[in-house]
Amino acid sequence: MFCRRVLFTLFSTAFAATSAATDFSKLPVFFFHGVRGNHTNAENFAANLTAEGRTVVALTFCEMPCSLEALTLQVPKAVAQIREIVSNSSEFDDGYIFLAHSQGGPISRAVIEEMDDHKVKRYISMAGLQNGQFIGPDKVELSIANDGPFLATLVPETMFNYSAYGPEDYYGRMQKDYVIYSIENPEAQYTYSQFNVN
Repeated sequence: MFCRRVLFTLFSTAFAATSAATDFSKLPVFFFHGVRGNHTNAENFAANLTAEGRTVVALTFCEMPCSLEALTLQVPKAVAQIREIVSNSSEFDDGYIFLAHSQGGPISRAVIEEMDDHKVKRYISMAGLQNGQFIGPDKVELSIANDGPFLATLVPETMFNYSAYGPEDYYGRMQKDYVIYSIENPEAQYTYSQFNVN
């Protein structure tokens, strides 16, 4: 029992010292929405984080249909908005946190790469592309039935026709055809974000 108390005390002291040395609990947060999203997607996060006393800035650099644009067009807009915000408030002087959802993940990572003067202290990516996605416990048939129409809204059918593929094609033929299309049509990288993230 004595040994447990000593270990608990040591652990608590070490944890408190670590927490004090790296107190990120008051850092402001920038929220990056996903494809076809907007600043309102941050409402639940903002409600919880502002209750803790944090400032939350839901970025608006490229909302709704604009978020379908190529990432090469969106990233400079994000950098410009963040630079404007941090230059007008000393609240960001000690750093900030990036909180990114879905397509906001690759955009926020690109912002970190592009901004040599950023002060990102913590980075959180949720359902981020190339970071692992879980489509749920259902079979691919249900997933493609639900997501197929959504995918078709991301690029014009004249560029890539997602509706031409069924569930049996999802993990093979469709992905192969998509990559081949992207390679054979490099200009697509400058049109729609979907060509940048897959």
